[in-house]
Amino acid sequence: MESALAMIGKTKVVKVNEIFISQGMICKNVYYVKKGIVRCFYITDDAEEKTIIFRKESDFFGIPEGLLENKATKQFWQALEDCELYEISHDSIEKMSQDNITLMKIRLEIAHKMTLQAVKRVESFVLYSPLQRYQNLMDSQPEIIQRVADKHIASFIGVTPVSLSRIRKRLTENI
Repeated sequence: MESALAMIGKTKVVKVNEIFISQGMICKNVYYVKKGIVRCFYITDDAEEKTIIFRKESDFFGIPEGLLENKATKQFWQALEDCELYEISHDSIEKMSQDNITLMKIRLEIAHKMTLQAVKRVESFVLYSPLQRYQNLMDSQPEIIQRVADKHIASFIGVTPVSLSRIRKRLTENI
């Protein structure tokens, strides 16, 4: 798949900690993570960062406001490691998939996967405690725990770094 992506997109190299999509931008591209981890976050009125998504190798992502409504995003996207991404114009994907049923199926599969991830993310905050959210992250994406700074993991599960430390302590005491 990467060879096909390389043909229709361009390689974008993003350095660690670089914010490559900022609030206020209209982003009409789709991205594929070839190497590294990125995070999506919002900044609240209190200047607090709220991490909502991590994307790692083999993941796709895009900015729904830009892709679907041609509107500016409220999100920030930041590289948490040195990253290599494929940046693909949504318009070129649209044109190519009109004539290619395989590409249309891949697009639909990716859209389904991202929708399911979004629903599970909302459910996690409605149904689960921070401890359960952390355990789910450990079970489903252990590489995130190993590769991402604690402050971002804490934000992702909706707690402070101090609370994350308590959660980890409680888990090690129960082993």
